[in-house]
Amino acid sequence: MAGCSSFPLSSCLIILLSLQLPTEGSGKVGKRNFVILGTKAELRCPLSTWMIREPIEVKWLRTQKSRAFQAVHIYRNGQDLHGGQMPQYKGRTALVNDSQEDNFILEIYNVRLEDEGLYYCQIQAGSQSKNATVELKVAALGLDPYIHMKSYEVGQIQLVCRSLGWFPKPELKWRDTHGEILPSETEYLDKEGLFQMEASVTVSDSSSGNVTCSIWNDALGQEKRTALFIAAFPSLHVAPSTVGLAVILPILGLLITLGIYIIWKQRRSREKLLYQQVVEIENLLSDHGKEKGRLHKGLKKHRAELKLKRTAANAGWRRARLHMVDVTLDPDTAHPKLFLSEDLRSVRLGDKRQNVPDNPRRFDFVVSVLGLPSFTSGCHYWEVCVGDKTKWVLGVCSESVSRKGKITASPANGHWLLRQSRMNEYEALTSPQTFFRLKESPRRVGIFLDYEAGFVSFYNATNKSHIYTFIHAFSGPLCPFFEPCLLDEGKNVAPLIICSGKQSSEEFIYSNLSSETTKGEKLALGNGSVPTKADQAPNPYLLQDVMLSWSSDDMPALQELRVPYF
Repeated sequence: MAGCSSFPLSSCLIILLSLQLPTEGSGKVGKRNFVILGTKAELRCPLSTWMIREPIEVKWLRTQKSRAFQAVHIYRNGQDLHGGQMPQYKGRTALVNDSQEDNFILEIYNVRLEDEGLYYCQIQAGSQSKNATVELKVAALGLDPYIHMKSYEVGQIQLVCRSLGWFPKPELKWRDTHGEILPSETEYLDKEGLFQMEASVTVSDSSSGNVTCSIWNDALGQEKRTALFIAAFPSLHVAPSTVGLAVILPILGLLITLGIYIIWKQRRSREKLLYQQVVEIENLLSDHGKEKGRLHKGLKKHRAELKLKRTAANAGWRRARLHMVDVTLDPDTAHPKLFLSEDLRSVRLGDKRQNVPDNPRRFDFVVSVLGLPSFTSGCHYWEVCVGDKTKWVLGVCSESVSRKGKITASPANGHWLLRQSRMNEYEALTSPQTFFRLKESPRRVGIFLDYEAGFVSFYNATNKSHIYTFIHAFSGPLCPFFEPCLLDEGKNVAPLIICSGKQSSEEFIYSNLSSETTKGEKLALGNGSVPTKADQAPNPYLLQDVMLSWSSDDMPALQELRVPYF
């Protein structure tokens, strides 16, 4: 401190702080902590956080069975992180900041035997860190010892002392009335990691006084004991056969009486049980006819409801097909890693991030692209070929959604999206998300937007079945949303293809998915190129293709129908 007299106060504080924070890798061993099994352990990190003003990261780590360090509890930027926590500590730990001693205390609840061992406390402030080691010892104070007489011979009494639930291995001792240790044989059994003891000793029946069995736990420094008083027997000269007969005859009479009572009791129980079974069988037979009728009616009702639901779902898809629109991709919104085809109907994920102009409309984190046109009213339907892709995201979003940084997709944030996360596992991106499975994975997905009615429906265009419907009161323009997702180790390299009104079969679509297709793809450079008016012109054959996909029974009613193109 004498050297600080010629320096400013701030320089001295920096010097003291550097002394408090040793470089990474330094550490010290803390004291041992003995905790009783099943209680709460408090491990105090022997490191001071005095004068640290930077954000602190506190880690409690330990190793098990010669493996690398694993996290017991992680505290960072004022929050507890449970992501990398060891499974056996989930829900059992808490970190307490002791402001009086300027350190952190790790609390472990419901301590187990496997919690015993070395714990490593690591505090990181900025680029500097310091470490310390704290050892946790677990001990268990077992049950009070129990003494009983094992056998008796003329002049000798054999006593047995038992107890269980001790840890670590305790010390069991027998003492006579004068406090002298008696020789004994002790057996230790390991039961679920705890010690169970049994020690026998032989004493004379002529000695009068207390015989004590004590168990000492050295780790906790505690002892439990039990005493048994032995009264001196007078010396009687009785023949052993006489004593045996006097004991056996009363016991034999008692056993005979007990056997007769048990036989009578069992007979009564069998008769009562048989009567109850007969009554139950009669009731079951009488109810069987009624139940059979109810089941038949219920089955008939369920079949009718199922048929009605299938008809309604099929009709919903057919109604949606009447409002099919031509949708193309907007290159000004495409993420730099996305490649778009020349006709702006196909998108796939590339290997590298391309150098493209940045603009407020382009996604820079979420690998997505929006479609054209945007919708502010009316009904609109389009189909996207997903083929054998294992992951994809489709739907609509508000034109005003954020394009920069990480985005949480939900209806509250302006997203109405359906995602395939893995094979035959799907989720609607609601809040919280809605998970479900489908009997048949769609190879083409139909999206139907009814702006005024306020819903977005998804259909399996392969088998014409309904998948999921969002209901929301829309406001502002809505845009089609496409995300081909990551490559999934080469299983998800196929592109997303927007089907036009003419593409009503998968054979036509996949005939164009040859190796030459990728030669025509172009990068979404954001140069402002948009489809020509000829590409956006209404398709005069749209309604005819939709009608050809319907059954022959519906054709007469629809031959004179003319539906305007939206």
